[in-house]
Amino acid sequence: MDSGFPKKTPTPRLLQRERLQPNTLLPSKFQQEKFPSTKKEASTGGRILPRIGLWLDLSKTGPKLPSAPPKQNLVQISPPEVIFQNFNTHDVSEMTVSLMNVDKFPHVVKVSMERSPYFQVMGSNDAYRLLVPAVSVPVRIRFSPGENKDYSHELLCVTERERIVVPIRAIAARAVLDFPDQLDFSTCPVKCSSQKTLLLRNTGNLEARFQLSTQRQSLFGQSQRDLRLEKLMEEKETGKEKGSCEDRAASLRAPGEMAKVHQDPMFSDDVSFIEPMEGEIEPDGLAKIKMTFKPLEAVEYQSMAYCSISGRESRLPLQLRGEGQGPLVELSSDTLELGDIFVNTPHVCEVNLINKGALDAPFSYIPSATKVGLGFKLAPQEGIIAAGGSQTLQISFSATVLGRFEEEFRFSVAGSPTPAILTIRGSVTGPSLHFDLPELNFGDISFGFPYTQCCRLTNSSPVPVTFQLRMSFDGTQPAVDSVDQIRCHSDPAWRKGIHLYVEPREFTITPSRGTILPQGHQDIQVTLCSNSVMEFYRKMLVDLEGFGKGVASLVITARCLVPKLQVSPHVLQYDECLLKVPYEKKFLIRNPSHLPGCYGLIEQKRKEDAAVLYSSPKPCGIVQPHSTAEIPVLVEVQALGAHRTNVLIGVFGDERNPLTAYLKEEGFSPPEEPVV
Repeated sequence: MDSGFPKKTPTPRLLQRERLQPNTLLPSKFQQEKFPSTKKEASTGGRILPRIGLWLDLSKTGPKLPSAPPKQNLVQISPPEVIFQNFNTHDVSEMTVSLMNVDKFPHVVKVSMERSPYFQVMGSNDAYRLLVPAVSVPVRIRFSPGENKDYSHELLCVTERERIVVPIRAIAARAVLDFPDQLDFSTCPVKCSSQKTLLLRNTGNLEARFQLSTQRQSLFGQSQRDLRLEKLMEEKETGKEKGSCEDRAASLRAPGEMAKVHQDPMFSDDVSFIEPMEGEIEPDGLAKIKMTFKPLEAVEYQSMAYCSISGRESRLPLQLRGEGQGPLVELSSDTLELGDIFVNTPHVCEVNLINKGALDAPFSYIPSATKVGLGFKLAPQEGIIAAGGSQTLQISFSATVLGRFEEEFRFSVAGSPTPAILTIRGSVTGPSLHFDLPELNFGDISFGFPYTQCCRLTNSSPVPVTFQLRMSFDGTQPAVDSVDQIRCHSDPAWRKGIHLYVEPREFTITPSRGTILPQGHQDIQVTLCSNSVMEFYRKMLVDLEGFGKGVASLVITARCLVPKLQVSPHVLQYDECLLKVPYEKKFLIRNPSHLPGCYGLIEQKRKEDAAVLYSSPKPCGIVQPHSTAEIPVLVEVQALGAHRTNVLIGVFGDERNPLTAYLKEEGFSPPEEPVV
C-alpha cells in the first residue's frame, strides 16, 4: 500500500546555525552561544528553531487528505532543540520531544533517526504516528555517552507536506569563564599609568587554561601571562563588650605617585569611626588610618567603607565587621536538685549570679506563669551586678502540687541577647499516714445492734496534720438501734418495718476529726449499727486539711443478719376465766443463734365486740444468743364460751415474718349467791 511518503528517507544531518565573526563576540555573548542553559532552552525554545524542509506534492501518490494553507506549519515540535548537559560517562539520560498537530485535520508523521551508538528513539524507529488535531504525542530520546565529550545528532519528522529536522546536542563538561564585556578606565591622567584589577571566575565544571591579550594600542601589565587575581582587602573581625572601643590600623600605600585621600561623604556609621578621614600620601609612602569600633548592642555589625583617591574614578573598599559582646553573666549552678520536699512546707536555697564580663550587668527576674512556678519566690528580683562581682539569690519554695517537677527560671540581663536560665528539679511528697490494721472486719452482726471496733491512725510526717474521717457511701439519717426500738411497743415499725426517708447513717466514728503531731498517733473507734440486711464493704477515708481528700483509707467489712427466734408454747392455755377478770401467763422467746435478737408483742387491734382482750406489761425485749426471754400476757375474757385468739410477735429487722402464737380461754360468769 502506498503510504504517500517519499520512498527514500533523507540522510540526517546537523543544521548549521548562523555564524558570527569571532572578533565581534562579546564575552557574555560568547558564553551564551557556546554554553547554553539546558533548562532555559529546553523549556522556552531557545534561539534555534527546527528546520522545516520543502513542501512535498503528494497529490498523485499520497492519500487524499484535506489541504492546508501553503504557509501554515502542520506540526509544532517542542522543544525545537534537544540539549543534554551535565552528563556522566555511561549514564543513560532521556528527554521527551512533543509533536502537536496544529492543523484542523489529522496528519500522519514519520519519526526517524539515523542509527547511532549514543542516541536512539525509544520504541520503533521509522515508525508512523497519527497526529490528531490539538493532541500532543511524546517521542522519547535516549542518550548513552561513551566518553566525556560533545555529541551531536538530529531527529527527522516527515509529514505528507513537510520535513522537520530537530537538532540534538550533548554538551560535555567544560570550563566557563566569567569575564566582563568591557573594561572602562574612564578619565586617566596623561602620561600616568592606570591599572584596574579584574576578577576572573571559572563557573564551569572543568579546569580552564586561558591567555589574556589586547590590541597594540592598549597596555596590560599582565598581557600574554597567566591571569593572577589580587586580594583587595583582608576582613578582620573584632568582638568586645558593649560600650568599649576597639582600635584597628589600616594602611594606604601610594605606589610611585602623590595621592590625595578624601573622606567618603556617603560613609555614616554609629559604631565605626575612622581617623583621619582625609589626608595626603607621598609617592611610595604609607599612611596609617585608625579604625575604632564601639558597639551599642551585643549583635554582629557589618558595614562597608570606601576610600576615594584624587585622580581615580574607582574607590578602594574596606569591609568593617565586628561583634558586640554584652555583659557576661553566669549562674554558679545551672541546675538545683531539691530532692524530696514535703508539701506546704517552706524550703529555702541559694544560688549566685556571677558577672564575668567587663561591664556592669543590670538583671531582672522573669516571673514564671506555671502552677508550680508560682510557688517559688526569688529575692532580689532585680539589681545591678558590678563587673567581676556576684549577686546571691535566695529562693524560697512552698509546694502545693504533689509529684515531680522541673521548672526553668529566667533572668534577663540588659545588653545580653540570651537570658541566664536556672533549672530547679525536685519531687513534692504529701503527708504519710497509715492505719495499724489492713482491714477492720466486724464479722457477723445483728440487725439494729451497735458493734464497735478500734484502730490506730499514725502520722509519720515531719509536720502535724489535721484530719477528718468519713465513711464512703454512708447515709445521713441516724440509724435505729434495738434499745430505742423496745421503748416504743406501739411503734408501727413492729408491724411494717422501719420507715426511712433517706439512707441511714450506720457508722459512727470517734473522734471524727483532730490533729496528730509529727510521729504521733490517734486511736479511733468505729461503731456500726446496721439497719440493712446485707454484706458491707466500705472505706473509712482520711481527709487532711490543706493537703487533700482521701489521702488514706481503711477497708471495713461486715455481714448483717437477723437471728431466727422461736416462741413457745405455740398455744397458751388459760382454761376457765371469769368474765372481765385479768389472767396472766407467759410466752417464752428462744434464741438458738449466735446473735442477739430483738422482739416485741404486736399490739392488739381492739374492737367493741371483741370477745377477748390481751396485753402485756413487758411486750418488748432483747434475747441474747443461745438464751430465752419471757413475754407476760394478760387476758380478759369479755364473753361467755370458749375462745381462740391469734397473737403476733414481731422480730426487729424481719417484720414480714412475725412469730405466730395463740391464746385459748373459756369465759364463764361467777355463780350467783343465794338470797338469804
